[in-house]
Amino acid sequence: MMNRASFLVLAAAMTVTAACAASLGTVAEARPSAVPAASCSVAADREKPDSVVVSGEGFKGASVTLTAAGGDGTWPGIPAPNGSFTRASLPDHVYTAESAQDPAVGCARAAAPQSLPPSPQASPPPANEQYRMGYQQGLKDTLATCEKNPPKNLAPDPNWQSGYDKGAEAALGSKHCTGS
Repeated sequence: MMNRASFLVLAAAMTVTAACAASLGTVAEARPSAVPAASCSVAADREKPDSVVVSGEGFKGASVTLTAAGGDGTWPGIPAPNGSFTRASLPDHVYTAESAQDPAVGCARAAAPQSLPPSPQASPPPANEQYRMGYQQGLKDTLATCEKNPPKNLAPDPNWQSGYDKGAEAALGSKHCTGS
């Protein structure tokens, strides 16, 4: 049979256990939900031929800076209310976007609608598309480590390699890698 002292010790232990379990539940509930990472995309501008629209979302900063590949232009201070922005009538380039609170992210090219399925003997992508794909990969690989690494593509197209090198260069100069 349990004496009064043993009962009090057991009751105290159960109370502490219940309190710990309740506080763990509270802590789990208090954690902020996962915030999506910043992202952006590039699509053809339907209003202006030979131009693009760059859109982004998930940014923490109040404004975003867009940078075109190869030093072909920078657009600072684009308002990003609620973490989203859209900028139209831009030159057709590969872009990165960053804010004071977000590292640079590559803006992915939106897939163009296809009217016909690709032929079995499709030709390689045009030079500018090779460059874009290389740039995106160079940016992604370098932002992951803030070090330029050789590409995993062992036999890259020269345009792809040029894009990869420029993407790596842009990443190394980004706020994420320079710490500024």
